[in-house]
Amino acid sequence: MSAYISQLAIYPLKSAAAIPLSQSLITHLGLAWDRRWLLVDEKGQFVTQRQCPQMALLTVTVTDGLLRIDAPNMPTLLATPNHPCEISVSIWQDTVMALTVCEQADTWLSQFLSVNVRLVFFPDDRQRVVDTAWAGEGHQTAFSDGFPILVISQASFDDLSQRWSKTVDWRRFRPNIIVEGDFAPYSEDTWQTLNIGELALDLVKPCSRCVIPSIDPDTTAKDSSINKVLAEHRRQADGKVYLGQNAIIRHLPKDFMLKQGQQVEIVYKKSSPILL
Repeated sequence: MSAYISQLAIYPLKSAAAIPLSQSLITHLGLAWDRRWLLVDEKGQFVTQRQCPQMALLTVTVTDGLLRIDAPNMPTLLATPNHPCEISVSIWQDTVMALTVCEQADTWLSQFLSVNVRLVFFPDDRQRVVDTAWAGEGHQTAFSDGFPILVISQASFDDLSQRWSKTVDWRRFRPNIIVEGDFAPYSEDTWQTLNIGELALDLVKPCSRCVIPSIDPDTTAKDSSINKVLAEHRRQADGKVYLGQNAIIRHLPKDFMLKQGQQVEIVYKKSSPILL
């Protein structure tokens, strides 16, 4: 069965707008620069579109390791580090040491979001261990919700669009890799491994869903009907609603580039997926 990568995306600033890509270097933390920057509140707790939907309007680029941010009616911000210092930040159940960036960025972002935030960075030498109950030992991530890569099939988006009677914008669900091919919707629930050239990704945990898919990535307007449609046929025994699969890197070739159009070999689970 033929399958290929139809879309790649990264989110360098967690919960800001997606950056669609034609190709991306893969590192031990996932796609290069993905979710390496984060906003935190005055207590060091992570801030996302869950609290600030207008974060969807933050557009970013990364050039030479520096984050550039644009937003409506705001001057362009180049977040150049200025005497960064270590601070403790919390993301879900994890506490990690991150680096501050600069006061200019903090002021700019706080003004746009109308809430006091700080911009922090996850440097290469930090470690945030992926949940070993799902991933086993030795896997890392940066400021993702918990896993370095999120995979969703285009067939799932197509089915959800039909059920919703509107075309689903994939950006609502914030995947890193969209796989297209001749398979049924939600087939990713049954995938064990994706072999892409010499790269091997293991799909280890279904991705539970929150309010963010209801937020229009272009306007921040909320439409909870998409969550309702999703819940009608994707709610599992634990009461949560799932779409997509979280992946870890099992084998990482040196300097490996993921590219749109690359062929994907799918290894299926030997047994039916476990309903959570």
